Amino acid sequence: MTAASEDAVALRPIWARIAVDPIAFPLARFLAARTRVTPNHVTTAAVACAVLSAVLFAVGEWRWAGLAFLARYFFDCLDGAVARERGQGSSVGAAYDLMADVGGIATIIAVAGWRLVQSEGLPPAIPLALLALVVYYNWVLAERKTLAAQAGAPFGGGAGGGGDLGVPGLGGWVRFARRRGMAPIPWAVEVEILVLGIGPIVLGSSMGVLLIVGIAFYVVADVVNTVRTIRIATGLDAVRRNREEQV
Repeated sequence: MTAASEDAVALRPIWARIAVDPIAFPLARFLAARTRVTPNHVTTAAVACAVLSAVLFAVGEWRWAGLAFLARYFFDCLDGAVARERGQGSSVGAAYDLMADVGGIATIIAVAGWRLVQSEGLPPAIPLALLALVVYYNWVLAERKTLAAQAGAPFGGGAGGGGDLGVPGLGGWVRFARRRGMAPIPWAVEVEILVLGIGPIVLGSSMGVLLIVGIAFYVVADVVNTVRTIRIATGLDAVRRNREEQV
C-alpha cells in the first residue's frame, strides 16, 4: 500500500481484469510456490514476445503478430503478479518492466507502421504521428507520477480511483466496475490491445485504419495528462513559494 491511504487503490484496466487476471493470478501463485521463476524472468518473456511480434509484423504475418502482442501484455501483467506473490518488488525490476513495456510497444508500432507503409500504401505520417504521441504519452505519464509522488497525490495524480463519470445512466456500470476492482472506462491498455492485438488478428493487413483510432485516443490522453501534470507542478510551486515566504 502506498503512502496515500488504504482506500487509494488503483483500479485494474478492463482488459487486464477480464481477460488476463483470471489466468495470471493463479499462475503467479503457482510459479511463486512451485518454481524458481522470478519477476524479471517473466519480464524477459514479455520482451521476447515484443520482439517476436515486431518480427511477425515486419514479414506481414498480421494475425500471429497480434497474438504475440497479446502474449506480451499477458506477461507484462504476470511479472507484477509474481513479484507480489514472492514479495520481490524492487526498483530495478520496476525500471526493467517499464523499459520493456515502453520500448516494446514503441518498437512494435514502428515496425508495424513501416510494414503498412511498404505493403499497404499507408501514408507515413499516420504511424509516425502515432509513434510520437505514444512516446510523449509515456514521458508525460512518468513525469506526472514523479510529481504526484512529491505532492503526495494518490493514483499517481491520475483518476485511478475510478471516480464518478458524471454521465447519466452510467452509475450502475461504475459501481459494477468498482466492485470488481476494475476501471470503469477503457484507456491506454485497451487502445493498445485493440490497435496492436485484436486489430491485426481480425483485420489482418487492413489494420491501418485502427492507427487513426490510436492517434485520436492519444491526442486526448496526451492533453489530459499534460493538464494534470501542469496542475500538479503548479501546486508544488505554490507550496514551495509559501515555504520560502515563511522563512
